[in-house]
Amino acid sequence: MELASREIGKRVIVSIRFVRTDGQDEYSGFWGVINSVHEEGFLIEVEGGTNEEFEMLPPDMEILVAAEHEVYEFGDDQLVENVDYEVHLVGADDIESLQ
Repeated sequence: MELASREIGKRVIVSIRFVRTDGQDEYSGFWGVINSVHEEGFLIEVEGGTNEEFEMLPPDMEILVAAEHEVYEFGDDQLVENVDYEVHLVGADDIESLQ
């Protein structure tokens, strides 16, 4: 928790891929600032990409990958700057879809 707490205030951009059994994968995401750290994970104060005010990320420091770009294009019309970390998450309808 102490190590993770050092990341409070850092901006993250999150890419989510959901693997469907029908082969029609869905993509979504959001960006925001790490607001606080809990046993359950990182609480992100959302700045865009979703209507939620807050989102939770898994409690794993390894998901935080140093940002490679100065500016990210989100969707077709939004630019996100000053990103510290990229996060790439994958979900699925069932475990077999992830293999």
